Amino acid sequence: MNSRDSNGISIVIVSYNTGDFLRRCLGSLNEDPSPLVRDIIVVDNASTDGSVGMVESEFPQVKLVKNRSNLGYAAAVNQGIRAAATPYFLILNPDIETGACSIKALWDFMEATPDAGIAGGKLLDPDGTLQMSCRTFYTVPVVLLRRTLLGRLFPNSGLVRDHLMSDWDHDSDRQVDWVNGACMMVRREAYENVGGMDERFFLYLEDVDWCYRMKKHGWKVYYVHSGTMTHHCRRESARLVPDRTLLSHLFSTLRFYDKWGSGVYALKRERRIVSLILKVLIDILMLNVSFLLAYNFRSVISPFLTKPLYTIVIYRSFIIFINVVCLIAFVYSGLYRRSRRGGFARDLVEISRALFLSWIVIMASTYLTRTIGYSRIVIIVFLPLSTILVTAARVVQRAIHEKLRRGLFDLQRAVVVGGDRAAADMRQRLTSAEGGSIDFVGYVIPAGRSPDEAMRPIVGTTDHLGELVEEHRIDHVFVATGNLGGDEMGGILIAARRYGAEVKVASEVADMLIRGSLLDNIAGIPVVVFPAASLTGSRLLIKRLSDYGWALLGVLGLSLLSPAVLAFRMVRGGDYSAVSKAYRLLGGVLSGRRSLVGPMSPVEGESLRPGVTGIRHAAADLHVGVKKDRLDMYYIQNWSLSMDLEIIVSSIMRISCLFGSARTPDE
Repeated sequence: MNSRDSNGISIVIVSYNTGDFLRRCLGSLNEDPSPLVRDIIVVDNASTDGSVGMVESEFPQVKLVKNRSNLGYAAAVNQGIRAAATPYFLILNPDIETGACSIKALWDFMEATPDAGIAGGKLLDPDGTLQMSCRTFYTVPVVLLRRTLLGRLFPNSGLVRDHLMSDWDHDSDRQVDWVNGACMMVRREAYENVGGMDERFFLYLEDVDWCYRMKKHGWKVYYVHSGTMTHHCRRESARLVPDRTLLSHLFSTLRFYDKWGSGVYALKRERRIVSLILKVLIDILMLNVSFLLAYNFRSVISPFLTKPLYTIVIYRSFIIFINVVCLIAFVYSGLYRRSRRGGFARDLVEISRALFLSWIVIMASTYLTRTIGYSRIVIIVFLPLSTILVTAARVVQRAIHEKLRRGLFDLQRAVVVGGDRAAADMRQRLTSAEGGSIDFVGYVIPAGRSPDEAMRPIVGTTDHLGELVEEHRIDHVFVATGNLGGDEMGGILIAARRYGAEVKVASEVADMLIRGSLLDNIAGIPVVVFPAASLTGSRLLIKRLSDYGWALLGVLGLSLLSPAVLAFRMVRGGDYSAVSKAYRLLGGVLSGRRSLVGPMSPVEGESLRPGVTGIRHAAADLHVGVKKDRLDMYYIQNWSLSMDLEIIVSSIMRISCLFGSARTPDE
C-alpha cells in the first residue's frame, strides 16, 4: 500500500528456519480470517530450511520480505512495520497459532483504550497450560535467580513469582510492565512517538526494552486475556548450559542494563572520574611492571658488572618516588585532560615526552642521593620499557572500549534540540558515524515551535528539558538550531547541566578554534578570543629547523634500512622506486623546497612550503574532527613540535603498511 489504511491491522512475522511452525501460524490465520487484517508480512532472516519457498507456494497472499543475512529479530520487526500502512501492527512469533476471534479481541481493546501503546494476548502451551506472558521488569536478583544456579537453590522464590506475576488471575485484563514479544499489538501512533524496536538487541529483551520505552513516553502496556493464542515456546534461553541461545539472552540482558540500569547510569554520569581513576591505576601498574622488568634485566647482567645490585626491598621508597614523579609529569603533560583525544601516535609522543621529563628528574635524584647508590642502568632501561608498556596499555584500553561500542555497549544516550533540517542532519551524522558511540533517544523541540512532519521520535519540548534528561537518562544534549534566543539557550544549559547532561552546540566556528582560544567579555559583549599564533617569525624558523632535523634522521634511517626494505619488496614482487622516491622527497626538504610536515596545498598568506606528509594523512589517527578543506588551516593555527612528531609517527605507520604491500607510497 502506498498510502496508510484508515483502519485495520498488519500482521508482522519474523522467520528464521522455522518452516514447520510458520506453516501452522499462517494456516491458523487462514482458518480464522479477520476482515480487520489488511496485510500479512513475513520477514525472512535468510532461512536455509526452505521456508521461503513454502510461503511463496502455499501462501501467495503473504507479503514476503527476504533478507540476505540474519539481521536479528528487532531489525526484522522494524522492516515489517515499515512495509505496513495500517494504524495497528500485530507482531507474532512464527510458533504462534491464533485462536478464534483473538485478533479482533486485541483490536477491540486497543480501540477502547486510547492510552494503550502495546497490548499482549493470553498465551497457552499446546496442552492448554497458561504461559506467564506478562511480567514485571527485570531486577538484578531476578536475573540471578532466573539465569544462574541460584534458581535451583531457591525454586519457590517470592521474587521470581512476583516477576512472573504467577499469583495473579490471568483471566482478567490489567496494565503490566511488559508483555511477551511473541504476541504484541502495537498502535502506530505510539510507534511513531517512541520509535521501533531497538536493533541493538539482536535477539531477546527487545520486547522488554520496547515496553519500557513506551512507558517512558507516557504510553501504557496491557495484558488482554481474551486475545488467547497458542504458543509453541521452546524456552531455549532458560537453559543453564552455556550455549549460543543462552549467551544471546545474557548479552541482551547486559545491553538492557547498560541502557537502563540505575547503577550503570550513575557510573556513566561520573564517566570522567571513573575513566580517570582507571587510567591512573593502569598507568601505575605499567610503571611498576616496567621498573620490575628493568630491575630483573640488571639482575641478569650483574655477573658482567662490578657494582653490586641492592635487593628490591631497598628500592621500595625509590619506587614510590618514581611513581609520584611520573604521575606528576603525566598530569603536567595533559595525559589526563578531559578534552584530550587520543590515538597511537599522540599517545606515543606525549607519553614519551612526559616520561623523558620524569627520567631526567629521577636520574638527577640518583646523583643527589648519598646514602644509597641506586642502579642507573635500571633507570636507563626503565625509560623505554615504561614508554612501551604505558603506551600499549592506553592502546589496549581504547581497543577494548571500541570493541564494547561496536558490540553496542556503553553507548551514550543523546537528544537533539531542534525541529528543522539541521536537527535531522545532526541526528543522521550522530547515528551513522562509523564506530559512533551515540544512542539517539529523540528530538527535543524548542518551546512554541512546530517540528517537521518527518522527525520522529519526539520526546518533548525545551521547557521540560530537565525532566526529559532525568526520565530518559540523557548523557548529551546536542543543539542543532542556530536561531535560539539567549534566554532560551541559557535555559537549555541550566536545565541539562543541572541533571548531569553535557550540552554541545553546533557552530560553524567550532573547527576554527585553536589551542589557547578562550572566552572573554569585552564591553559587556561575550566573545571568543583567538590568540595571535601562526607559523610566522620565530615559530616558522623553529619549524624549518625541526624539518631539517627530522629529514636528516630520515636519510640516516633509510641508509641503514634500505637494503632490508629492497630485499623485502623484491620478495613481495614490488619495484624499487619506493626507496628512491623517499630519498627524493627528503632531499627536497633538505634543499628547502618542501617541509617534512606541512599543508598538502598552498594556503593563502602563509609562507610555509608544501609538506611531504601532513595532517590530512593523520587526521583520523589524531582524532581531529575538522572538515577536510580546513585541515591545513587547523594545522597552521595549532602547530607545535609535538603535533609534527605525532603526524610523523602516524605517517611512518601508514608507510610501513604500504611497504608491506606491492604498492608504492604516494607523495
